[in-house]
Amino acid sequence: MTTSEAEFKEYDQSQYWVAPARNFRSSARLHLQHMLFQNTLGYLLEPVVEKSVAGSHQLRIADLACGNGVWLTDLHSSLAKTNVSAQLDGFDINPINFPDPAFLPSGVTLKQLDILAHPFPPHLKGVYDVVHIRAFCSVINNAPALRPVLAVASELLKPGGFLQWEETRGDRFFVDCPSPQTSSVACSTITQVLQGASQARGISMEWVDVLDTHVNAFGFQDVRLLAQEKRKQDLKGWTEDYMMVWEEIASFFPPKATQPNAPMSREAWVELFANSVKETEQGVVVHQGRILTVVGQKPLSP
Repeated sequence: MTTSEAEFKEYDQSQYWVAPARNFRSSARLHLQHMLFQNTLGYLLEPVVEKSVAGSHQLRIADLACGNGVWLTDLHSSLAKTNVSAQLDGFDINPINFPDPAFLPSGVTLKQLDILAHPFPPHLKGVYDVVHIRAFCSVINNAPALRPVLAVASELLKPGGFLQWEETRGDRFFVDCPSPQTSSVACSTITQVLQGASQARGISMEWVDVLDTHVNAFGFQDVRLLAQEKRKQDLKGWTEDYMMVWEEIASFFPPKATQPNAPMSREAWVELFANSVKETEQGVVVHQGRILTVVGQKPLSP
């Protein structure tokens, strides 16, 4: 980690995923995150959704904030095994992690798009059988911010189409040790710093636990929530996924030379991170407990 003092800037949640620094390391992390989600969930399309669209002709599915498109390419392979033909479209504000189209399966397209920009492209409205959302807690800082995202999902969906949203509490960490003698001071401190920073900025992720209530209140029908605990054998992988982010955010802490009285300097964060690495090498794990899936159906008529 050799971020220069000149690169220090205030954290802006709305701009984080737009930054060009979200490079191959972030893409590798997204591949790992996808594997961990799938290990926990056991499905790409929630079983009721999958059954409902199984007989669809010219199935169309959209993935919002698709990252490197790994969910879509995995879904393409799964659908192909059952001879289901589909057009799978991914949208992301930052295309830096998109594979080249030459290496994408037929029927999968990835497009740069700010889904909250206005006006919304009219040719995308009302054409999708399923809209998929995953891990939006990093860009939604409170419950009122849900409404624009739900509005976009509803706009994209055909009448009777399904929203499938998978989420974790990004502000809730559990630090577990393999034995009482194993230190977890550094990992616990990091999670406390991150939680305190979120609270100081007015970021609340309590909406995740009641996402089904918000989806129902927006007007979706037959809304249901599924909660699945992360597997013990995956906790090391989840820990490593978080640590990739922890290492990246060093640039958001000021160097001592520029802000000697800052609550957390960059140098202190780097040292804390190094100590957390040592703790994980002794078996300490950090996780967020469970994944919630919320599914709802757009009404057939207004």
